[in-house]
Amino acid sequence: MCTMSGRKILKTLLNPPARDKVYKRYNRTRQHYILQAASKHFSMRDDDPAPLFGKKLLDVGCGDSTIGEFLALSGAEITAVDPNGECLARAQTSAEAYGAPVTFIRSRAEDMLNSLSRFDVILALDLLEEGGDAGKLLWVLKQLLNPGGLIVISAINRTPKAWLVHKFLSEYVYGRVPRGSRRYRAFFTPQQLGKLAKQQGLELANVQGLSFDVDSQTWALTPQADTRYMAMLTLR
Repeated sequence: MCTMSGRKILKTLLNPPARDKVYKRYNRTRQHYILQAASKHFSMRDDDPAPLFGKKLLDVGCGDSTIGEFLALSGAEITAVDPNGECLARAQTSAEAYGAPVTFIRSRAEDMLNSLSRFDVILALDLLEEGGDAGKLLWVLKQLLNPGGLIVISAINRTPKAWLVHKFLSEYVYGRVPRGSRRYRAFFTPQQLGKLAKQQGLELANVQGLSFDVDSQTWALTPQADTRYMAMLTLR
């Protein structure tokens, strides 16, 4: 016999909430971590209404995420880059409607090396699992980072539970990401990320878990990084 919780989970699996609704919850949780990490790193007051005022922030591979527009209203000077023009156009439309001053550029991170711009905070959210050269990505981000700055990463952990939730369920049950777009070998444990960062002259300064509750379809920051996690990298 199914328990009440089991029936609720089954109902959620059969009739999952729309991707946009869950993605907004996901972004809000990541925004909280970014502001928390930046406030601690730059010794800012937690109750400051504009905690990122005067900071230059680069959102790499921003897609159609709303994180940049939220952080722009926290005082940061935001540049968001992505090679996908359609995603970038949707993000720009959303930011303009929200009244957020974000500069959008159709570009890859490595293309920014030719500019003179350097940044205090760099976001590389959900990029590692795309399966590119993670070491090269970290090297590029390091070159774009101002002295004393920080890099914030969100990634999928390399665990069986992570495969179940963020590969099998996301691709084959919920259909929230294209099938075959995520490869387990492109997932990194925090320890693997730390080793990779060290090779590029970066330090893994903080890790905090991102937990997804299948029953309620909500996200939360947790001490354990069972499936997803947020990480803060600094210069060594």
